[in-house]
Amino acid sequence: MKRLLAVLALLALPLAAQVNPLVGNTEPKVQKLFVLKYADPEQIRSLIGIFGNVTPNSQMHALAVSATPEAMTAIDDAIKRLDVPSAASQNVELTAYLLIGSQGENAAASPLPKDLDGVVAQLKTAFSYKNYNLMDVLSLRTRAGQQASTSGMGGAVQLDNVGRPSSVTTSFTIESANIASDGTVRINRLSISSRVEGNGATPSASIRADVDLKEGQKVVVGKTGMTPNAAVFVVLTAHVAQ
Repeated sequence: MKRLLAVLALLALPLAAQVNPLVGNTEPKVQKLFVLKYADPEQIRSLIGIFGNVTPNSQMHALAVSATPEAMTAIDDAIKRLDVPSAASQNVELTAYLLIGSQGENAAASPLPKDLDGVVAQLKTAFSYKNYNLMDVLSLRTRAGQQASTSGMGGAVQLDNVGRPSSVTTSFTIESANIASDGTVRINRLSISSRVEGNGATPSASIRADVDLKEGQKVVVGKTGMTPNAAVFVVLTAHVAQ
């Protein structure tokens, strides 16, 4: 929309001086046929119709224009600026790692990927948990600006080294993911919930947040307690694709 307004402003400048509202415009008209490649003829007509006589033909994807020579030059330039491919809608791929921090070894959980070593080093500095393991990992892909959700049952955990290992059910939802002009990925209303199945009181963890992150950056979204001796951390990373 900003681009359209800018084009119309440029178009209006050379026309302002040629029409005298008191005496009218008697300059002879010229005609030209514009065959459009991308733009909608009706939309172009609604934008440039005030500067000349414009007849659209949607079936032929064309415009027949009658205007003064000076106006026709400006109209020609405006159509060249407007008749361009639309920006391709971008996809956002999100990966959420659910880490469980505890005081003892967690034999049921998976080892951490090497690319999370830096994140874990920061967590060990900030929190007193001795060990960190991968409880679950979920990925989702969505169009920019659209809602998306996924769920999985691939995780496992043995809480506080008590009882048998239990499966973990996790849901991952976002209201939308948008890409700012500087490349920042903005996640609106992210919600991640995990529940440990078949473990008596069914321990659960839930994190909700709005998140800004750069592509490829790993961000600790939040922390929530699972038991008195264990907590879940969510680490998020994003990738932008066409």
